[in-house]
Amino acid sequence: MDGERRLNTTNVSVLLLVTALGLGALLFFLVLRPAGSGPAFTVSAVDGTTCPTGEGAPACFRLTVTNTGTESANVRCEASPAAGTTAAFFSGGPVYTSAAPIEPGVPLPLFIKADVTDGSDTVYAPSVSCGPA
Repeated sequence: MDGERRLNTTNVSVLLLVTALGLGALLFFLVLRPAGSGPAFTVSAVDGTTCPTGEGAPACFRLTVTNTGTESANVRCEASPAAGTTAAFFSGGPVYTSAAPIEPGVPLPLFIKADVTDGSDTVYAPSVSCGPA
C-alpha cells in the first residue's frame, strides 16, 4: 500500500508539473507575442479611365487602395496634382477619407478627376498617398 501511495503522489506531481509548464508557456506566449502590424495601406498605379457622364473633367483616373495591415481602419488619401493640373476625388476635393473602416485585404477603388490650369491640353496623372485616418 505504501508503494502504491508513493506512485499516486508521483503521478499527481508529474501532472501538476506538466500543467504548470503548459500554463507558463501560454502566459509567456501571450505576454511576448508580436503585436499586429496595425493598419497599412498600399496604393496601386494611377491609371487613366473614362470619366462618368456629368463629372465635368477632361480626364479621370482610377486607383485601388488596399489595407495590407492586420487591423481594420479608416483610410485617408491625398491626391497631389501634376504641375499645371488640378486633381480631386469624386467625393470632392483633394483629400478622401473613408466613411467606414477598411478590413485587411479588402481593395477600395477610388476615382480622381483632373483638369488643366495653365492652358495646356495635356492632363497628367496625380500622385496619391494614403494612410490610416
